[in-house]
Amino acid sequence: MLPIFESLLPVFILIAIGAFIKAIKLIKDDQWVGLERTSFYVFFPALLTNTLYKTDFSAIAASTSLIAFFTGLALVMFLGFALKRPMQSAFDLSSASYSSVFQGFTRWNAFVGLAIAQKIGGPPAVTIVALGIGALAIPVNVINLTMVAKWGDRTANGSPEIGSVFWLVARNPLVVGTLLGLILNFSDLKLYEPIGGALQLLAQVSLPLGLILVGAGLRFRMPKRAVAAAFATTFLKLIIVPICFAGAAYLLGIRGIELIAIAISGAVPSAMNGFLVAKDLGGDATLYAAIVTLQVIIAFFTIPLVVLAAGYYAG
Repeated sequence: MLPIFESLLPVFILIAIGAFIKAIKLIKDDQWVGLERTSFYVFFPALLTNTLYKTDFSAIAASTSLIAFFTGLALVMFLGFALKRPMQSAFDLSSASYSSVFQGFTRWNAFVGLAIAQKIGGPPAVTIVALGIGALAIPVNVINLTMVAKWGDRTANGSPEIGSVFWLVARNPLVVGTLLGLILNFSDLKLYEPIGGALQLLAQVSLPLGLILVGAGLRFRMPKRAVAAAFATTFLKLIIVPICFAGAAYLLGIRGIELIAIAISGAVPSAMNGFLVAKDLGGDATLYAAIVTLQVIIAFFTIPLVVLAAGYYAG
């Protein structure tokens, strides 16, 4: 167990550094916004494009892993819809608040996933997580944007109607970065070396900056009404979701580092970009921030357990 904790520690140290920098106000709030936007529109799409462009999908059983990812996602989305009424009743949530719960356990933080995969399993694990990013980025964004637009308070926030959701997805930089990387990979196009070098440098900035921004985005004060719903969502995300993904992979005969990487993909916290979606489309942004904060803190303890369990079944 200790080696797993030690592998995860650099990732969470960078997250803690981000929280510390924010707490001491070394960077002004409006400057954080600029960093977040630059990361969202430049660095992270560059990371996705570079990773998927350079991924050797022939080195893994890509078709079986894809089925596992899509099966896991289908199970998680089914839970998201099935639990709407029970959770709204149990925690006295509006539809707008439930949209943040829904996002809170159907999204996943690829920054954290790639960083942990790199530490735990090296390039083979990164390849599997990259495959998951390429497979899930578009459906996860389409479904979440649609549900938040449907359940959120769109009128009060001047947000777009559902008919424009697909336009929002089409211009989402994460989706664009994913598609570009896949196109470059499968078309066998070779980037001009200086351009490829620049893309590589942008990608190298993305992971450490992204983890620092995760820390800066944490909200340690949460309204009392959010506590119970945040804990329930955290349990779903950090325990049930990795079971869905790893269970699907195991039943499909996937073993070894591929099984562990798929489990890691399900076990990481939700992505902070869901906060912007909740804010723009009338969801409960405050609740979403509370959910992600709780997930990041508890994930330090649950991810090693998931890796340990996946390693046991991986053979």
